[in-house]
Amino acid sequence: MPDKPASNVDGISPAVPKNVLSRARFAVVTFAGIPYALYFLWSFFLLAVLPDANGAWDTFIPIGKLIAMIFGGGLVLVGIFGVLRIGKAGDTSDRNRYGGFARIAAFVLPGVLMSFFVPYWIAQEPPLPLAITSPAVGTELVAPLSISFSAEEAAQVLRRRNLSTKSYHWDFNGDGTIDEETVTPESTAYFDRQGGYMVLVTLKLGDGSTRTVKKRIVIPKAVFSYSPFVPVVDDPVKFSIAHLIPEDKQAEIREVQWDFDDDGVPDEKTTELETTHTFVRIGDQRVSVAIFFVNQTQNMYFRTLRVSNPLPNPFEVSIETTPTFLESPAPFQVVFELKSDEDLQDVTWDFDDNSPEESGSRKGHTFRNRRVYQVKAKARNLNGEIAKATKHVKVVENLSVPDLAFDGSHQVIGDRIEAEAPVAVTLTPKTIMPLVEFWWEAPNAVQVTSTDTTLNAVYREEGTYNLVLLGKDAEGRVMRRAIVLTVNPKSTFVDFQVRPTQPVAPQIVTFDASESFVPDDQITGFIWNFGENDQEEKFGDAREEHEYTKAGSYTVTLVVNTISGHTETVQKTVTVRAPELKACFSVSRSTISVNSGVLFDWSCTTGKPVKVVWQFGDGAEATSTPGTGNFKIDHVYERAGNFEIKLTIEDSNNTIHSFTQRVTVQ
Repeated sequence: MPDKPASNVDGISPAVPKNVLSRARFAVVTFAGIPYALYFLWSFFLLAVLPDANGAWDTFIPIGKLIAMIFGGGLVLVGIFGVLRIGKAGDTSDRNRYGGFARIAAFVLPGVLMSFFVPYWIAQEPPLPLAITSPAVGTELVAPLSISFSAEEAAQVLRRRNLSTKSYHWDFNGDGTIDEETVTPESTAYFDRQGGYMVLVTLKLGDGSTRTVKKRIVIPKAVFSYSPFVPVVDDPVKFSIAHLIPEDKQAEIREVQWDFDDDGVPDEKTTELETTHTFVRIGDQRVSVAIFFVNQTQNMYFRTLRVSNPLPNPFEVSIETTPTFLESPAPFQVVFELKSDEDLQDVTWDFDDNSPEESGSRKGHTFRNRRVYQVKAKARNLNGEIAKATKHVKVVENLSVPDLAFDGSHQVIGDRIEAEAPVAVTLTPKTIMPLVEFWWEAPNAVQVTSTDTTLNAVYREEGTYNLVLLGKDAEGRVMRRAIVLTVNPKSTFVDFQVRPTQPVAPQIVTFDASESFVPDDQITGFIWNFGENDQEEKFGDAREEHEYTKAGSYTVTLVVNTISGHTETVQKTVTVRAPELKACFSVSRSTISVNSGVLFDWSCTTGKPVKVVWQFGDGAEATSTPGTGNFKIDHVYERAGNFEIKLTIEDSNNTIHSFTQRVTVQ
């Protein structure tokens, strides 16, 4: 029996021509390979854009799942059909059969796996972002600083998946401890040291599940701290280097120099770790601090602050203090009072020393430790609006001036002065200590003309007053010394003021004796004599006026009569100066022709002339009449030449002044 013809694995007889077989295979490859390649390109596209945190490509998710299911199912059917076909070819060798199975698996399995993986991956929850909203991107992070974080984008991603966020739990240093819980997706953390920080926020969702978002930040360096975090003009800013120096090294600090205006010259030298400064203009301000240690080493830090205009309060509030100068050694007692034109519901105070908040528009507080305190007041009006105000209190080392003495109007004995009302106190502190600045506080004085080094203050009523001498040296140490002024009841006081004190004739002078006082009696009249020989005594009031027309010295006499018949007399000398007499004129033309005229204007002349004489240089003379308002005169020149015009004036005090100019006649 003849042998049966062999067949290949595909069941195709070898008798089939090779070119026909090649065309058939090409058709099969083309028909199956092109859609297969397109499917893989589509799958790679989906894997590249999904999952999408912005949600822009989420519409492709159901389409991608559907296509993957159809294509994967089709590949499974193709694989089953191929396996059954090879299995029915009983005359095929095992080797060819296994090779066919391998080719079918190589064709089907990648597509099937892709059809399972793509729907799984594109349906995954996208990565949840944690954004930094402040400072701006690209800003160098320099501690201490505040960084604001936002999980709003993460919440939006979850909302697109129908998941609502109930609360946010913030851990700003990655230690597993919740530092803040918020119901909004924003929070701000304060970092006072350099280093790396892992910031985590856990989102508690409405279905009871949670999501945790992480972000690592690196703060490469740290400098001095300041508060408030947004400095504003005309509001003190508190600076500190305490966080930069370990406690065991703080005693080794010899001096701290602060430069607030970047001019290279220290604005403050101190041994304290904290200080305050008030900026007077907005914009970027570069501040530097140099720390000098006893071992001759030093550290230098600087940073640029953006000083802004303050945000307006809904209503005006301010803090008044007693004393007004808020630097002193400990213990330092200060009385704070909040002032406002609004009717207030409540006022709360934070004294920045870990003491409980206190309520009331007027509060006293004692500061006991050396540092700078930022006292904050918060006021609420009847509409519920809140306004805030701040003051800085600085407790420093005590300044001792053992050789302190005083020069002035009164002798200081045991830090006490006794005088009779009314009293004008003049005091100047004296010491041989270098670089000590003195100034004064004089509360309740009716008149204060000087508090810088020398005190000039007037007290008119009897009572007990505190004069406070303040001293500060170059190292920031402060002295606060109280001097008690006892003002006894008034005795007889008759005097008058002269205004102006140096009159210029002719001028009206005011005399005021309204402060005159006679104890246990009543003044009934004032008799004035203004010192002019032809002037009679004038019975008048406490305040009178008199015109002096001529320069000279005049003795003014005031006689005061009382209801009991008592009289008091006081005299003062008034020196009346002569007015400045100065001749001046202008010419209409400085060069003219023969038989032409020139107009002269002498309105620029000063003083009170009574005689005006002109000499025109050609032998002619003329006069002008003062007081008529006519300051012009003309003259015609009848011959050529250079002529010098001279104006001479004379006043009632026989003072003479001249002025000349030239005119050229061609």
